[in-house]
Amino acid sequence: MVLGKRLLGVIGSGAMGSGIAQAAATAGFVVETMDTSPELVREAYTGIAERLDVRVAAGKMSREEREEIVSRLKVTTDYGSLENAECIIEAVPEDLTLKREIFSKMDEMASPQTLLATNTSSLSISKIADGMKRADRFLGMHFFNPVPAMELVELVEGPATSEQTMVAARAICTKLDKTAVKVKDSPGFIGNRVNRPFYLEALRLVTNGEADITTVDQATKDVGGLRMGPFELLDLIGLDVNLRVTETIYNDFGKPTRFAPNAVQQEFVARGHLGRKTKRGFYDYSDGQVMPAYETPLVDASSWKPTPALSAFAKAWERPADRAMWVYARIFTAVMNEAALVADSIARPRDVNLTMELGFNYSEGPLAVADHIGLDVMQRLLADFHEETDHDERYKASPLLDRLVAEGDLGEETAKGFLYHTL
Repeated sequence: MVLGKRLLGVIGSGAMGSGIAQAAATAGFVVETMDTSPELVREAYTGIAERLDVRVAAGKMSREEREEIVSRLKVTTDYGSLENAECIIEAVPEDLTLKREIFSKMDEMASPQTLLATNTSSLSISKIADGMKRADRFLGMHFFNPVPAMELVELVEGPATSEQTMVAARAICTKLDKTAVKVKDSPGFIGNRVNRPFYLEALRLVTNGEADITTVDQATKDVGGLRMGPFELLDLIGLDVNLRVTETIYNDFGKPTRFAPNAVQQEFVARGHLGRKTKRGFYDYSDGQVMPAYETPLVDASSWKPTPALSAFAKAWERPADRAMWVYARIFTAVMNEAALVADSIARPRDVNLTMELGFNYSEGPLAVADHIGLDVMQRLLADFHEETDHDERYKASPLLDRLVAEGDLGEETAKGFLYHTL
């Protein structure tokens, strides 16, 4: 331990581990990072120094600040050196066995005051903590990538996590200049669960021939104000990475159809078409020009007409109720409905919205948008889509939405919906 200094330990020096180390050192913590070899940590620290050099060159940081941050980055090869750390954050690959081995060692070594945290994005906190003697001091601290730039941290409460631990973790997030949201342990937590329909519904629309990938991407950007459409984002993240998260959530929830992995995405991954990193995914990047790389025959939509609910939905956006609006509505309502399920079970509505805004670049959270449109409109639109999709469960209105509408809490127009508003 470094006397007189706040010590934070990091296990793992990959993209997430090094990002956490940089954010912590910038916030004034002395950081000791451990990996399978000291050289991996030193390489990660070199990368941090180079990123800080860019900030210095841009005039966003002084040379003195840069040197102070780098001086707080330490390499450790011994769990014992982290014994009295304020918090130890594990950021190794998503392997349950590996994580449990690490926390078994830290459970024996760390002081009773030390917070033990995992940065897992999808694995069960309860499963990682199974067998720990000090599970009351264990929680999930899910940072978003790139950590230095992303403001959000999901604080995941396991069944044995104490309230004192959650309060202490929130204080650390404040020190790191991060916004913390609280969520109970559940597959995908808030963000990765709520955003599953963003990808899966887009994939269904395209593979069923109801729209092409450029139409879907453009509709989500034009109407929803998102920086990237779902297929652009899939290619950026990596189809394999995205698929692993989908499969984890699907399996951990007991394989509900709304989270079922898409067969076309699975086929692309099997072929090694993983997105930008392989120069081919749903788009082809091989010759420097981005071109669609997946097409399927489109269904005949010449007789299609908007329903009254879709027209009301489009009116709230001040846009025409055309086929592009229908495409966006299909995706948005699925996202909103999952957000409502989350808000009714594992997190507060406000935290659901914050997660989607700060972690996934939504201009406004889906529950706030639904309140603006009107929850009665959203309920009718879900009913339309439920009928159109042969009563698929993903469009069965959430119990929370049904309760609010039945009680007359319709959103902004009544001053209460998913959230509270002023008239």
